[in-house]
Amino acid sequence: MITIQSAESALRNIYLETVINDINTKTNPFLNMIQKNAKTVSGKEARATIRYGNQKSVGTGAEGGDLPYGGGKSAEIISPLKNIYGTLRISDKAVRAAQHNEKEFASLLGGEMENLIKTAQESLGSMVYGNGLKYLGYIESINHTTQNFIVPERFIENFVVGAAFWLMTGNNDKINTNPLTVSAINGNTVTYTGMLATTRCDRLYVYSTEQTDVDLNGIDSIFMPGKVYNLSIADHKQIAPCVVAHNLTNVNPPALDEDAFMNFMDAYEEHCQGMPADILLTHPIVRKAVFENLKSLRTNVADAELSGGFKGFSFNGIPVYADPKCKAGTIYALNSDSWKMHQLCDWTWLSGDDGSILKQIDGKAGYAATLVKYADLICDKPFIQGKVTNYSAKKHTNE
Repeated sequence: MITIQSAESALRNIYLETVINDINTKTNPFLNMIQKNAKTVSGKEARATIRYGNQKSVGTGAEGGDLPYGGGKSAEIISPLKNIYGTLRISDKAVRAAQHNEKEFASLLGGEMENLIKTAQESLGSMVYGNGLKYLGYIESINHTTQNFIVPERFIENFVVGAAFWLMTGNNDKINTNPLTVSAINGNTVTYTGMLATTRCDRLYVYSTEQTDVDLNGIDSIFMPGKVYNLSIADHKQIAPCVVAHNLTNVNPPALDEDAFMNFMDAYEEHCQGMPADILLTHPIVRKAVFENLKSLRTNVADAELSGGFKGFSFNGIPVYADPKCKAGTIYALNSDSWKMHQLCDWTWLSGDDGSILKQIDGKAGYAATLVKYADLICDKPFIQGKVTNYSAKKHTNE
C-alpha cells in the first residue's frame, strides 16, 4: 500500500537524481559549460577575486637585472547565496485514490515531478540573463498617453496593484527617474501611475523595486551601468566588459543585423585582445535575421551541437544558441571558463527536524515538498565578456 513514507522514499531515492540532472543539464547550454564550485562558499556567501591589469609576471630583462615583479590588481566580490526553491504539491485525495495501485501512483508522482522540473528550468533559465533584480516580464506594447502597457499573458501574475517597478532598456538603463506604480490590471494590460520620460515603444523590461538581491546575479550583473556587481567601474576601469549599445530612449533603435553583429565581434576581439568567447547567446529574432543574411550571401552556415544536446549554428567558429529568455536585440559573447556557479550544495529536498520532506499544507488536504539550492552565479573575468544590445526587438523585414 502506498503511504506518505513510501512517497518520500521515492522522492529521495528515485526522482531526486533525475531532477538534478534535468535541471542542471537541460536548462541552458551555457550553464552546462560552467563549473559548479562549492569551495569558494564561506558561510552564507560566495566569494571570488577579479584579477585584472597587466600582471607583468612574464617578461624579458637584462642579465643581472630585476625579475618580473608580478604586479596587477585585484578586487574581491562577496555575494550572498541566493535561495532557489521549487515546490511540489500532492492532494490527499490523489494519494488515497492511488494508494492500492503503484503504477497509478507512480504516474501521479511522475507528472508532478515533470511539472516541477519544467518550472525550475523556466525560472532558472530566466535568471541566467538577469541582473540581480526581480524580473517581472517584458512589455509587448506601451501607450504613453493612457499610461498602460501589455505584457505576455504568462507574466501577468507577477504584477500586483500597488507594486512599484522600474522600466529598463536592454542595456539596463532605467528610463524612469522615480519608480512607477501599478494602478490597475485588466487582462494582460497593466495601467501605471508616475512620470515616464520616454516615447520609446520598442521592447522594455520590467523589474521590481521592492525585491533586490533576491534573484541570481545573472549575466547582466556584469553589464549594469557604471558597475560590475558591487564594484565601481570608475574605481576599477580595467574590469569593464565590452558593451556596444544604442542608448536611445526616445527613438526606436535599428534592427540587429549581420553587419551590426560583425561590427560588435570586431570591437569585442579588440577589447579582449584575442581572448575569444566560446559561446554566443541571443534571441531567436536575432538568430533568424543573421541566419537568413548569411544564407543570402551564400555563406556556408555550419550547425553546432552544444553541451547538453542543444542545437545552434556556428558564427566565425563560435557556437550560437538562440534562447527566447535572452533579451531581444541583444547578443552576449561569453567566455564560459570565467563563470562559476558557487553553490553550498546541489538541488536537494528541504527536510524537517524529523527528516520528513512531505509536509501537510496548513489548513489544506494535501502535502508539499520543497526542492532547494543555495547558489549564485559569478564571473571572475568580466573584462573578457561582451554584449551588443539595445537594438530593436521588432521583427526584421526578412521574417
